[in-house]
Amino acid sequence: MGYFSGKMRMGLLFVFTIHQVVTYSQIPISTEAELRAISSDLTASYVLTNDISLTSDWTPIGKDSPFAGILDGNYHVIRNLKIKNPTSNYTGLFARTDNAVIQNLGIENAEVIGGTSTTTGNFVGILAGMISNSTIQNVYIANSRVEGQTWVGSFAGRINGAQRSSVIDCYSTATVVAKTDNAGGIFGSAEKTTIKNAYFSGTAETPDANTGGIIGMSLGGDTIANCLVLSQSLKGGTVGRMVGKEGGTLTLRNNYARTDLLIGKGNASGLVVPVAESYARGKQGENVPYDASPEYVSGFPHYTEASADAAFKAFNQHYLSPTQNIYRAKYNKEPVAAVWTQAIFLDMAVNAYKRTNSEEYLALLDRLFKGNKAEYADFIWTVDRYPNGWFIFDDIMWWVISLARLHEITGDETYLNLSVSGFDRVWNGANGKRGSYDPVNGGMYWNWTDGDGGKMACINYPTVIAAMTLYNITKDEVYLDKAKEIYAWAKINLFDATKGRVADSNHGGGPAWTLHTYNQATCMGAAVMLYKETGDKEYLEEAVITANYLKNQMSTEGILPFETGIEQGIYNAIFAQYIIRLIEDGEQYQYLPWLHYNLDNAWGYRNKSSNITDTDHSKQAPVVNDIESYNASGIPALMQVISPVIETGKEIHCKSKTFYEKNLGWDMENTWVAREDAFPLLNFSQTTGIEKISTAENPFNIVCGKGSFFLQAPAESPVEVYQPTGVLVKKQLIQNINTGVELPSGIYIVRAVVGGKAFAKKIVI
Repeated sequence: MGYFSGKMRMGLLFVFTIHQVVTYSQIPISTEAELRAISSDLTASYVLTNDISLTSDWTPIGKDSPFAGILDGNYHVIRNLKIKNPTSNYTGLFARTDNAVIQNLGIENAEVIGGTSTTTGNFVGILAGMISNSTIQNVYIANSRVEGQTWVGSFAGRINGAQRSSVIDCYSTATVVAKTDNAGGIFGSAEKTTIKNAYFSGTAETPDANTGGIIGMSLGGDTIANCLVLSQSLKGGTVGRMVGKEGGTLTLRNNYARTDLLIGKGNASGLVVPVAESYARGKQGENVPYDASPEYVSGFPHYTEASADAAFKAFNQHYLSPTQNIYRAKYNKEPVAAVWTQAIFLDMAVNAYKRTNSEEYLALLDRLFKGNKAEYADFIWTVDRYPNGWFIFDDIMWWVISLARLHEITGDETYLNLSVSGFDRVWNGANGKRGSYDPVNGGMYWNWTDGDGGKMACINYPTVIAAMTLYNITKDEVYLDKAKEIYAWAKINLFDATKGRVADSNHGGGPAWTLHTYNQATCMGAAVMLYKETGDKEYLEEAVITANYLKNQMSTEGILPFETGIEQGIYNAIFAQYIIRLIEDGEQYQYLPWLHYNLDNAWGYRNKSSNITDTDHSKQAPVVNDIESYNASGIPALMQVISPVIETGKEIHCKSKTFYEKNLGWDMENTWVAREDAFPLLNFSQTTGIEKISTAENPFNIVCGKGSFFLQAPAESPVEVYQPTGVLVKKQLIQNINTGVELPSGIYIVRAVVGGKAFAKKIVI
């Protein structure tokens, strides 16, 4: 069974799915001579019957006419491929392929060097120089190096063609060097190509031009999905963790890169561009830590279950009216909070009960229901007077969701009947007025005033959530169909499927890209609920990129965004309700370190006399009189659903089986697994995730203390300190051989340049 034998170990990072192999009239290949003889018949079907170690320099197959046949490696390996031709273009095991199939093949210990002038050395790869209209599946490249002038990649210098090519279940640990332009971990350039379930853990570089972890230059029509870049560094002039430069349409779905991947210039300056600054049009892939070490470290102790209790009790003590049983907008003052926010506060109480099974909280739910019922027209949805009635569709829909949740935990049909009637009121209308649903153009209106044609995210995504909640209770397929329909409309009219951002509204003239946390939250919640019911992975991927955009683009240095407009402080409480669904139902545990970081910070900065938190989790909360209930709700709401840090907690990282199964969609149960020595990750330490450098080679040493570290270097050295998220924390010139650098507690990447060479270390302070 060759290199694909063995059992799954956590140290192994890639697997090859068992596929149904099509049976052809195959020519067996067992020797080097038979492998070379493929050149005599470029359209036949071949199968390896054992591993082959080459003994002399290789002449690429298909130099004059491309290989158009089938090569089935049959889970065997070709070793010691050596090519060094200073006058060649189209260099690799194959010079060119066209309408070929290459599958189930490993290549190890290859050294491929193309031409050495500006007119040669183009289209250089280890598998092929140029691939056109072909399928590559279950192929890996390890312990290898490829070098050329331009269009250089470990699999091929270039992949294109009139027909679409596909590259599935492949990986490379190779070193890729382009002396002029377009270095890619998998391909130097690509066009009309689908790359799926692939990873690259080698290095790729070019002096001043395009470098990408998967593709150096995307020429248009490419799709990259479920791919991972585990490289230590990528260097070039225009560098991307997935794609160096985009020259046409590009679709990216559910791709990841190491959090501590360093992106830098390929010239001698050694400048490193922080990951946070390298984001460009979604080409970089979501951050994921290399191992179980947290990405985010707060200077405060971790919050606990006792903290969650204290936060919720403090919120009720300061904002819940003991006589009206309804929440106020401000501490100990009238008026009551807005009608729609009362439903969100009720959700928090529901989650507090689910967390604790406390009879006290169960009684609180009954009180809150009765208090709101008395305040808001007995939940008679056709009462449309202001301020104690219903006049905007989303006000009702938030309550439809909350009442359905009350039924889920109590079984009380009263709550369910009110939820069902509220949904019907929104969808169909009443009293001669239209409903929210637009049967002609699709989607949901926000206001039931006939002249208002606006369709807001805050009604469309909650409608999906409400429909799915009622479907889960009643199993009435009508609700499921409505949920799918509205989600599909919102995906076209309110969603950016490339970046994962959600528009606030679409009034017919296109999306209005005003961004709010609660719209990101309800979009991901709607998607996860549909994924859980249908099993359609596309819903989950859309939920993930929506959460990623909130985490990476809307947050500031890891701190959740906050808003100070009317009633907007509650947005993070809405986020709490749906991020937990993504974590638990979608098994996306990679968000936990980020959320714990926010919760630890916010609880540490709480107003100690009241235990009330504010919206900005990066600074001290003011006195409770200055904090509205909306602003105070986010952290206690999150604490009810996000469990405190525990050593056995589930995390997503580059050595986690769950990461490959759930985030990348790789099948870890029905797979062939490589031998341990088949694909060692080059230049990485299992403990630190940073380049291995022996004591003799390493010219500097770091000694960590409390609040600072000391750098010992033989000469003057520029030093940069990064957060694991890629944010530059400090830049300093070390002039003495033993100089201290002060930093708050946390995890950092320290990068120093000594003797013209850059070195990096991870430190914990």
